[in-house]
Amino acid sequence: MANRVELEIAPRTVMGKAVKRLRKDGIIPANIFGHKQEPVAVQVKEAEYDHLRRSRGTRGILSLHMPDAAPETALIRHVQRDPRTGKILHIDFFRVSLSERIEVKIPLRFVGESPAVKNEGGVLLHLLDALEVECRAADIVEALEVDVSPITQIDGVIYAREVQLPPDYTLVTDPDEPVAKVAVTRAEAAEEAAEAEGAEEPAPAAPTTAPNTEEES
Repeated sequence: MANRVELEIAPRTVMGKAVKRLRKDGIIPANIFGHKQEPVAVQVKEAEYDHLRRSRGTRGILSLHMPDAAPETALIRHVQRDPRTGKILHIDFFRVSLSERIEVKIPLRFVGESPAVKNEGGVLLHLLDALEVECRAADIVEALEVDVSPITQIDGVIYAREVQLPPDYTLVTDPDEPVAKVAVTRAEAAEEAAEAEGAEEPAPAAPTTAPNTEEES
């Protein structure tokens, strides 16, 4: 189970276009919503959130602490970023009960060594970086491990259904979704394509008229 981390928040009274001033002061506007309760406008210090993000604390359950209020247990549902700079513009927190089952995306951690990579010079491709699952909020883990050692041949694939899930987890991602694959290198692919092209080279065309085999008189 992922460790619950704490994040200090504060009530927000600045709304609309005026939130630009907050961002200039290093503060991120945010909302808390869900569980059929009224949304609450809050704000987070950019430096504190960035520290939490760098330590990967934003992936699991958060305990949001606001002065003179009971802590809110929540997940980060959406982070809005400036498309040009990548700067965080707004955060949506979603209230959860630790006992309820929710759908959540959990990052994948690839472990082991594929014989197709070690012995045949293939390249391991990570086709997904997270799986969507259903589980109790209290049982959310930091990452799901994907063992790539069963991939023994080039073009071998591991599918979502083959990823080992913790007890009481239900896979939401399409079970037939490829998660990882071992492919040939670009150089090998180019060499194989060239060989295939040479093998398929057409034979010289037959003459359109029969050759004259008689000797001149």
